Amino acid sequence: MLLYGEVLPPFKHIRKILNKYGQYYLRDMNMEDFQEDNYFDVMIEERHTGLTYREPLDAVPVIPVKKEYLSKFLNTFKALNGNMCLCKVNHEHLIVWVRGVKYEGYCFYLDNGEKKVLFMEDYGDDNGQFFDMRELDWYKRIPKDKRWIQLDVNENTEKVFLRWLKDLIPSEK
Repeated sequence: MLLYGEVLPPFKHIRKILNKYGQYYLRDMNMEDFQEDNYFDVMIEERHTGLTYREPLDAVPVIPVKKEYLSKFLNTFKALNGNMCLCKVNHEHLIVWVRGVKYEGYCFYLDNGEKKVLFMEDYGDDNGQFFDMRELDWYKRIPKDKRWIQLDVNENTEKVFLRWLKDLIPSEK
Protein backbone atom coordinates (compact mmCIF):
# COMPACT_ATOMS: atom_id res chain seq x y z
CA MET A 1 0.00 0.00 0.00
CA LEU A 2 1.29 3.44 -0.88
CA LEU A 3 0.39 6.62 1.02
CA TYR A 4 1.38 9.75 -0.88
CA GLY A 5 0.81 13.46 -1.24
CA GLU A 6 1.53 16.77 0.41
CA VAL A 7 -0.32 15.82 3.59
CA LEU A 8 -0.06 12.33 5.05
CA PRO A 9 -1.66 10.79 8.12
CA PRO A 10 0.28 11.36 11.34
CA PHE A 11 2.47 8.44 12.35
CA LYS A 12 0.44 7.99 15.53
CA HIS A 13 -2.66 7.25 13.43
CA ILE A 14 -0.76 4.80 11.23
CA ARG A 15 0.67 3.03 14.29
CA LYS A 16 -2.76 2.84 15.90
CA ILE A 17 -4.25 1.16 12.83
CA LEU A 18 -1.30 -1.22 12.52
CA ASN A 19 -1.50 -2.14 16.19
CA LYS A 20 -5.23 -2.85 15.88
CA TYR A 21 -4.77 -5.20 12.92
CA GLY A 22 -1.69 -6.72 14.56
CA GLN A 23 -3.82 -7.56 17.59
CA TYR A 24 -6.40 -9.23 15.33
CA TYR A 25 -3.64 -11.35 13.82
CA LEU A 26 -2.20 -12.35 17.21
CA ARG A 27 -5.68 -13.23 18.47
CA ASP A 28 -6.38 -15.34 15.39
CA MET A 29 -3.03 -17.13 15.64
CA ASN A 30 -4.22 -18.74 18.89
CA MET A 31 -7.35 -20.14 17.26
CA GLU A 32 -7.47 -23.78 16.29
CA ASP A 33 -8.53 -23.11 12.70
CA PHE A 34 -5.80 -20.47 12.06
CA GLN A 35 -4.42 -20.51 8.51
CA GLU A 36 -1.62 -18.17 7.45
CA ASP A 37 -2.83 -18.14 3.83
CA ASN A 38 -6.00 -16.32 4.94
CA TYR A 39 -3.87 -13.17 5.32
CA PHE A 40 -2.21 -10.63 3.07
CA ASP A 41 1.06 -9.11 4.23
CA VAL A 42 0.48 -5.42 3.57
CA MET A 43 3.63 -3.31 3.28
CA ILE A 44 3.05 0.39 3.90
CA GLU A 45 5.24 2.74 1.87
CA GLU A 46 4.88 6.48 1.80
CA ARG A 47 6.00 9.32 -0.42
CA HIS A 48 5.65 12.73 1.18
CA THR A 49 5.60 15.38 -1.55
CA GLY A 50 4.99 18.38 0.71
CA LEU A 51 7.43 21.21 1.19
CA THR A 52 7.74 20.75 4.96
CA TYR A 53 10.03 18.09 6.35
CA ARG A 54 8.46 14.82 7.47
CA GLU A 55 10.60 12.41 9.43
CA PRO A 56 10.72 9.17 7.43
CA LEU A 57 9.58 5.92 8.97
CA ASP A 58 12.39 3.91 10.57
CA ALA A 59 11.39 0.88 8.53
CA VAL A 60 8.66 -0.04 6.08
CA PRO A 61 5.91 -1.55 8.21
CA VAL A 62 4.39 -4.85 7.12
CA ILE A 63 1.14 -5.95 8.73
CA PRO A 64 -0.79 -9.18 8.19
CA VAL A 65 -4.40 -8.36 7.29
CA LYS A 66 -7.04 -11.04 7.08
CA LYS A 67 -8.37 -11.20 3.53
CA GLU A 68 -11.93 -10.61 4.66
CA TYR A 69 -10.82 -7.41 6.48
CA LEU A 70 -8.74 -5.96 3.66
CA SER A 71 -11.50 -3.70 2.35
CA LYS A 72 -12.15 -2.29 5.83
CA PHE A 73 -8.40 -1.83 6.37
CA LEU A 74 -8.03 0.10 3.09
CA ASN A 75 -11.12 2.22 3.77
CA THR A 76 -9.64 3.22 7.13
CA PHE A 77 -6.58 4.63 5.35
CA LYS A 78 -8.70 6.22 2.61
CA ALA A 79 -10.53 8.19 5.30
CA LEU A 80 -7.25 9.77 6.48
CA ASN A 81 -5.24 12.63 4.92
CA GLY A 82 -3.41 12.02 1.68
CA ASN A 83 -3.76 9.65 -1.23
CA MET A 84 -3.73 5.89 -0.94
CA CYS A 85 -3.43 3.07 -3.45
CA LEU A 86 -2.56 -0.60 -3.50
CA CYS A 87 0.66 -1.40 -5.31
CA LYS A 88 2.51 -4.45 -6.44
CA VAL A 89 5.87 -5.27 -4.91
CA ASN A 90 7.77 -4.51 -8.13
CA HIS A 91 8.94 -0.95 -8.73
CA GLU A 92 11.45 1.08 -10.74
CA HIS A 93 14.29 3.26 -9.54
CA LEU A 94 15.20 5.82 -12.19
CA ILE A 95 18.22 8.04 -12.72
CA VAL A 96 18.27 10.70 -15.44
CA TRP A 97 20.46 13.72 -16.15
CA VAL A 98 18.92 17.09 -17.04
CA ARG A 99 21.12 20.15 -17.66
CA GLY A 100 24.06 18.59 -15.79
CA VAL A 101 22.06 17.57 -12.71
CA LYS A 102 21.30 13.98 -11.73
CA TYR A 103 17.67 13.32 -10.75
CA GLU A 104 16.37 10.18 -9.11
CA GLY A 105 12.83 8.94 -9.39
CA TYR A 106 10.84 6.09 -7.92
CA CYS A 107 7.94 4.40 -9.65
CA PHE A 108 5.32 2.13 -8.06
CA TYR A 109 3.15 -0.27 -10.08
CA LEU A 110 -0.50 -0.06 -9.07
CA ASP A 111 -2.27 -3.25 -8.14
CA ASN A 112 -4.77 -2.79 -10.98
CA GLY A 113 -2.01 -3.76 -13.44
CA GLU A 114 -2.84 -0.83 -15.72
CA LYS A 115 -1.14 2.19 -14.14
CA LYS A 116 1.99 3.22 -12.29
CA VAL A 117 2.77 6.32 -10.24
CA LEU A 118 6.08 8.16 -10.49
CA PHE A 119 7.77 10.44 -7.94
CA MET A 120 10.82 12.68 -7.98
CA GLU A 121 13.03 11.46 -5.13
CA ASP A 122 16.08 13.71 -5.01
CA TYR A 123 18.78 15.32 -7.11
CA GLY A 124 22.55 15.20 -7.02
CA ASP A 125 25.90 16.00 -8.55
CA ASP A 126 28.89 14.18 -10.02
CA ASN A 127 30.42 13.77 -6.56
CA GLY A 128 27.66 11.48 -5.31
CA GLN A 129 26.01 14.09 -3.11
CA PHE A 130 22.22 14.08 -3.09
CA PHE A 131 19.80 16.79 -2.03
CA ASP A 132 16.10 17.04 -1.27
CA MET A 133 13.80 18.17 -4.08
CA ARG A 134 12.14 20.62 -1.65
CA GLU A 135 15.28 22.77 -1.86
CA LEU A 136 14.67 23.62 -5.51
CA ASP A 137 12.74 26.82 -6.26
CA TRP A 138 11.07 25.34 -9.33
CA TYR A 139 9.91 22.31 -7.29
CA LYS A 140 8.36 24.63 -4.70
CA ARG A 141 6.27 26.24 -7.46
CA ILE A 142 4.83 22.96 -8.76
CA PRO A 143 1.15 22.60 -7.75
CA LYS A 144 0.89 20.08 -4.91
CA ASP A 145 -1.09 17.60 -7.01
CA LYS A 146 1.53 17.70 -9.79
CA ARG A 147 4.47 16.45 -7.71
CA TRP A 148 3.80 12.94 -8.96
CA ILE A 149 2.39 11.61 -12.17
CA GLN A 150 0.40 8.56 -13.06
CA LEU A 151 1.09 6.80 -16.34
CA ASP A 152 0.09 3.67 -18.20
CA VAL A 153 2.00 0.57 -17.22
CA ASN A 154 3.27 0.10 -20.80
CA GLU A 155 4.81 3.57 -21.09
CA ASN A 156 8.60 3.89 -20.93
CA THR A 157 9.06 5.24 -17.40
CA GLU A 158 12.53 6.67 -17.99
CA LYS A 159 11.39 8.63 -21.04
CA VAL A 160 8.33 9.94 -19.18
CA PHE A 161 10.49 10.91 -16.18
CA LEU A 162 12.95 12.77 -18.42
CA ARG A 163 10.16 14.58 -20.33
CA TRP A 164 8.39 15.46 -17.05
CA LEU A 165 11.55 16.98 -15.58
CA LYS A 166 12.35 18.90 -18.77
CA ASP A 167 8.82 20.34 -18.75
CA LEU A 168 9.13 21.43 -15.11
CA ILE A 169 12.68 22.73 -14.91
CA PRO A 170 12.96 26.33 -16.11
CA SER A 171 15.20 26.68 -19.13
CA GLU A 172 18.45 28.58 -18.72
CA LYS A 173 18.55 32.01 -20.31
